[in-house]
Amino acid sequence: MRGAKAMDYPVCLRLEDRPVLVVGGGPIAEGRVLALLDAGARVRLVSPEATIVLRQLAKAERLEWVRRRWIPGDTRGYALVLTAVDDPRVSQAVAYEARALGIWLNTADEPAACDFTLPSVGRRGAITVAVSSTGQSPALAAALRRELMTQVTDHHVRITRLSGWLRRRLPRGLTRQRLLKLLVDGDIGALLAQGQRRAAWARVREELNDREARRQTT
Repeated sequence: MRGAKAMDYPVCLRLEDRPVLVVGGGPIAEGRVLALLDAGARVRLVSPEATIVLRQLAKAERLEWVRRRWIPGDTRGYALVLTAVDDPRVSQAVAYEARALGIWLNTADEPAACDFTLPSVGRRGAITVAVSSTGQSPALAAALRRELMTQVTDHHVRITRLSGWLRRRLPRGLTRQRLLKLLVDGDIGALLAQGQRRAAWARVREELNDREARRQTT
């Protein structure tokens, strides 16, 4: 609606083997870098100083460390740019250049200057829980994320793995849709929740055998 404040559009980015620039070498930058490396990004760090962890990552060639201050032209060629520096003039200069080049930018502690914000993230297996306050209250987002993560159990991880296996094995259609629903809302999911993995797999095989029998009779 015209005049209303726009809401953030939540997405999960796939950054494997994509170049990302991080400007700054303090604890906040360290957290950003660790998350980017977990996502498989190729990280270049520009900062005259760096935390012990960042130095170790650079020494292990997990990232490229350019040991100097940011200079104009540094942002060219990256999928994303993240800044975590104390000097607002540097942040503004990086933001200006990134936007001129059409590169998405995140600036720590300046949500109004960001093209995207970073939620508080928890992971268990393939399940990701992300809570965002649109940069207004990171502490609250972290507290809510911790609370929600207590609800994600091992059987949810097993359901996710089994769902992925079925999606790769079965073509789209009613059979796959039925099985995926049984994993979440039906008896197969209930068996997994009770720790009865063998019984759950037996039910999956039963459904697959029924599908095969129906296919052969048509």
